[in-house]
Amino acid sequence: MSNITLKELAKKLGISISTVSKALNDSFEISDETKQRVRDMADEYDYRPNILAKSLKTGRSNTIAVIIPYLANPFQSQILEGAQQAAYERNYKLVFMQSRENADLERDSLRTLHQQNIDGVIITPSANSDLKYLKQFHQNCPLVLVDRIDFELDTFKIGVNNEKGAFDATQHLIDMGRKDIVVLCGMNIGVSQKRIAGYKKALLANYIPEKVENIIQVDYGQSREDLIKNLTNILATKLKEHKGPIGLLGTTDTLTVSALGILSKLGVSVPEQVAVIGFANTEVAESLNPSLSTIIQPAFDIGYKGVEKLIELVESKNRSQVDFDTTILDTTIIPRRSSTA
Repeated sequence: MSNITLKELAKKLGISISTVSKALNDSFEISDETKQRVRDMADEYDYRPNILAKSLKTGRSNTIAVIIPYLANPFQSQILEGAQQAAYERNYKLVFMQSRENADLERDSLRTLHQQNIDGVIITPSANSDLKYLKQFHQNCPLVLVDRIDFELDTFKIGVNNEKGAFDATQHLIDMGRKDIVVLCGMNIGVSQKRIAGYKKALLANYIPEKVENIIQVDYGQSREDLIKNLTNILATKLKEHKGPIGLLGTTDTLTVSALGILSKLGVSVPEQVAVIGFANTEVAESLNPSLSTIIQPAFDIGYKGVEKLIELVESKNRSQVDFDTTILDTTIIPRRSSTA
């Protein structure tokens, strides 16, 4: 790997150091042709800017952070991968922390990051997140919301079309002949309401009566052990209440994958007795027994776009004049054996 300096790069190109610097920073003063020539040479010699020198000049640390609920969650880890890639391409360092769905831990993480002179934070708010504190933090250090974006915070937001994803999943179960459909959703999680709305719209579109008791809220604040124990009891009770074949929609990775495992332990035949589909980005969905039907979210793109927007906010000269927008990405449905005969 080359350790070429800006001065050496300029010498090889036969232009001034100032011109090279402006080209790398996409200055309007430099022609597109020169910018491309500079970038090509920088790539060839693997030139990386001196972050310390740049931070002294700009007053920024060139370090951003990501806070997600659980690093082990496939969907959230894929968000992190996208964020890492975008940060690397823009010469920013990335640190990450997890809130474990705990509002107090989330607050402590934000305080710690602010003390470390972080330039900005991408965050998937935890269940019961403290919106008042997020607003206060955002006044001093920019925040960008990803995934769970239904918060009254004036900033960039990147999420998915949760309503359509849930509608498509419910419609798939209906098309498979299931009219009695149970939906599992996380209590106090920002995406749940939109996904429940999509589920209800699909029922309405197919003239299927809505049953309030079929919408099951699961507490995400409990331990993994307690969640599985309680979810097992919930599913066992539901199966006794329903005599015929039913459909099951999971609105999160954890609930969808856990439900499939629990049904297997209960000796329930999938999809004959219970057809299962849900939001799940796990790469092993195809390898599960039976293979799991899933609604896939573009997690990598969410993380990547989150960093793009955050850096735009960090590098803006006047944050109060930034026009914030919300980016909504489409989901993809992949039917497999857990919901198809």
